[in-house]
Amino acid sequence: MIKVFLNLFIGYICLCPNPTQAQTKTDFPLKLSANKRYLTDNKRKPFLIKEISAWGLIQALSEKEESEFMDSVKRKGFNTMLVSIISSDKRFAGGPPDWQGISPFKVQWDFSTPNPAYFEHVDRVLRMASAKGMLVLLVPCYLGYKTDSTQGWWSKVLSPNNSPEKSRLYGEFIGKRYRNQNNIIWVAGGDHKGDGKLHPHLDNMIRGIKKSDHTHLWTGHFDSTGGGNWSADNELYNKYMDIDGLYVFDEKNMGPHGPQYKSELRRYDKGKMIFQLDQSYEKDIPHGPDNEDYQYIRRKNYGGLLSGCVGTSFSPGYKDHQLYVFKNWRPLMNTEGMKQMEICFKLFTSRSWHLLVPDTSAHVIVSDRGLFGDIGYICAAAASDQSTYMAYMPNGGPVKLDLTALGMKNIKAWWYNPRTGSGAPVGRFSSREQVKAFTSPTNEDWVLVIDNEKFHHAAPGI
Repeated sequence: MIKVFLNLFIGYICLCPNPTQAQTKTDFPLKLSANKRYLTDNKRKPFLIKEISAWGLIQALSEKEESEFMDSVKRKGFNTMLVSIISSDKRFAGGPPDWQGISPFKVQWDFSTPNPAYFEHVDRVLRMASAKGMLVLLVPCYLGYKTDSTQGWWSKVLSPNNSPEKSRLYGEFIGKRYRNQNNIIWVAGGDHKGDGKLHPHLDNMIRGIKKSDHTHLWTGHFDSTGGGNWSADNELYNKYMDIDGLYVFDEKNMGPHGPQYKSELRRYDKGKMIFQLDQSYEKDIPHGPDNEDYQYIRRKNYGGLLSGCVGTSFSPGYKDHQLYVFKNWRPLMNTEGMKQMEICFKLFTSRSWHLLVPDTSAHVIVSDRGLFGDIGYICAAAASDQSTYMAYMPNGGPVKLDLTALGMKNIKAWWYNPRTGSGAPVGRFSSREQVKAFTSPTNEDWVLVIDNEKFHHAAPGI
């Protein structure tokens, strides 16, 4: 009997792929699901965006190192990279805008003169990522902050050597070149609204890409310091946005639109796919809680994924070095932030994340939820097939649930520790018990996971 049970157990484990195994089987290209809420691959398998912000990857590293980097982040659970085809940030390794001494353009700042040798390198990077099951959020040209000409291309785009027509020709060039690349989503902007004198350049660039490329999806990464954290908030380019990406560098700057979950829930109600496009640069400036406080980072990750977002992002770093510059990236693969992200990924990929519908009602959580609009508010979501209910509790504590409102007959509850990745069973319950109080093991943040027993879920995170 023991041998039979052991064989059955081993067989069950073999049939349950872990997140890394699942990533290797991504069948590109990706497309929007039937309800337009999330991405699916060519076999209709849901694809949760687990993104690392790697802006300078194409310019900074040798192709051998680029391959090593992709393998390393994939082992940590990431399946998506945010990168720019061309960058001129002087902080980056590799001497951008060149790669290995090869300029992206034959004539300096002339976008109509692409250098074949440079773009053959870009070709190889994108094919490499596809072979490794990595989605690339691809920025045609990182524009950069309008107050700092050393970090982006905006001042080069406006060079006398360039023109809006030449920007259009560049768009046509990369649109035609990458229209059949199966693992990309285009990202307009890059820390800039693309307004003023830049508008005819960026608009022409996008139009140039779309002239040949009619299939790839678009989102946008625009300067959010003056408000407008979502891709579709940019009125100049929202007509191009298929996916609405959230870019928040400092949550307190959201003002009345924050905290993030508040904005995410409202954006979810608009019906378009939403995800956390760029956030949480570990130990980066301005050294506020968004980048320094791990509970703060977790709150935004878990809260967002329970508030309609179908992807989240991260970039590791130390106070003296950030990943995206790639000057010493290997030690950054083992930061505390990287460990925390892997734990987050494991929880959501162990459940039907794509079926989660945000729950802001008072039907399930009937008390101790906190005030909506405060950072201590409990974000929660229910799977549409009634398989799972999850609630992220920023401060732990007691919470009361009406079990009859879950649509489950027999229930198994767990506490998931977002600091360690361990799942501890609370017990089994019947919906007949009606209102049940759950008290977290400590007053730190916890995730309460309520499973419908008929779905035979393993422990959360497994």
